[in-house]
Amino acid sequence: MSLLGATLEPAEIEELRKLLPEYQGEIPVEAQYWSRGDLELFLGSGGQLRPREVGRSSVTTCALLTRVRHALADDNIGEATAEYRAFCKQLKVADEVHSLTGVAECTMIQRVPSFSKVMKTPEVTRSPKDWQARAWNMEFWKRECGGDWWKFRARAPVFEGDVQKPLVEQLFVDGSIGEYIDYVRTIQQMDPSCSADNSIAYFRVACDRWAPFAGSARPLFEKCWKELLPRHVQDLSMRWMKMFAADFNMDWLEFLARYFRVTIGAPGSISRLHCENNGAHAWFSQLEGRRLYVLFSPRDVASGCLYDEAGDVCEGAEGFAARASPVDVFFPNTRRHQLFSKAKPQVVILRQGETLLIPSGWWHYSVALEPSVTMRHPFWNIQNRQHMVAEFKETFEESRMPPELREIAMRNFDSLHERIMEDDDSDMDD
Repeated sequence: MSLLGATLEPAEIEELRKLLPEYQGEIPVEAQYWSRGDLELFLGSGGQLRPREVGRSSVTTCALLTRVRHALADDNIGEATAEYRAFCKQLKVADEVHSLTGVAECTMIQRVPSFSKVMKTPEVTRSPKDWQARAWNMEFWKRECGGDWWKFRARAPVFEGDVQKPLVEQLFVDGSIGEYIDYVRTIQQMDPSCSADNSIAYFRVACDRWAPFAGSARPLFEKCWKELLPRHVQDLSMRWMKMFAADFNMDWLEFLARYFRVTIGAPGSISRLHCENNGAHAWFSQLEGRRLYVLFSPRDVASGCLYDEAGDVCEGAEGFAARASPVDVFFPNTRRHQLFSKAKPQVVILRQGETLLIPSGWWHYSVALEPSVTMRHPFWNIQNRQHMVAEFKETFEESRMPPELREIAMRNFDSLHERIMEDDDSDMDD
């Protein structure tokens, strides 16, 4: 079997089948990845003899994994992303996966009974036992939204600078949420320990920032969106979105729904080191499995430890990162990223039923340690409200607007910014 996913053409398979009619059954899906000689052996034996390595470790596949392998073969990609290879190495050599040795200091994020009113540092707390989203695991999403279509990326979220990187960093495949969940189960069955030897055969792509509530799950969102908000967290986004929607004749609830996203991940699927756009705070609630988070403070960024890069808007429903870091958090390049050794990251393995709160300006990297479902929500309040209008402006493509409409829009944005900055009432609207 070719681990690069180079496939036998359908015509070639059909030709062999006619030459060797001893086998009358269905051709296994994974046979397209066998060598010609392996397929001849299988057909000639009436289906009794499979290639040894396929029979041992690669029988299981699924539709999405097949498309991933095709994409790898089409682009002649022979290795996984550098991030994934580093994670595999970390699992092999580190006593604990969250132990970072290339930094000045590494501490655990504090677990607290409830979030602090003023957000200065990351915190983790338990979600209420009666929180409705606790039951929203992979089975739930496959049942409710399995037909939703999404883009699954080798590196997520997408960043403008990716176009200058190797093709493996840009790889993506399209598919349904149901297909991705089948892919997660396949990965968990065949390569749960993230073996470097299997990094191409079971290549990782991420279902990142899927927006179910902006699509098929909109009725569910309308019913329970208020209940999704963590207790004791000041989130004024909704009120300011209502102002924005009124000024621009939009459905504010439809706009809000885009800000509650779900990430589903197979073991080893990664969210790159990046910062939330437009100064947003964000919380991440773990609905299934465990996920490792590595966070860096604004002080690390100001000191140049992350070598951060800025990028422009990227098209696509899954959103993008406006700022990202090229640093390998596990095995940094000591020649190119010397200052990273001065960083003082905070880490946590977020468990099912826990919520992580990340204040504005903190950078984060995460990786699924097992089949994982996480809900993500960026938001704004009194602390970071100066960035709210910049977030709204990304809704419009100014370059495509007629001059007169662009001028009206800019006046509305200026007025909206003034109203937000003068809004001192911290009570949430219904």
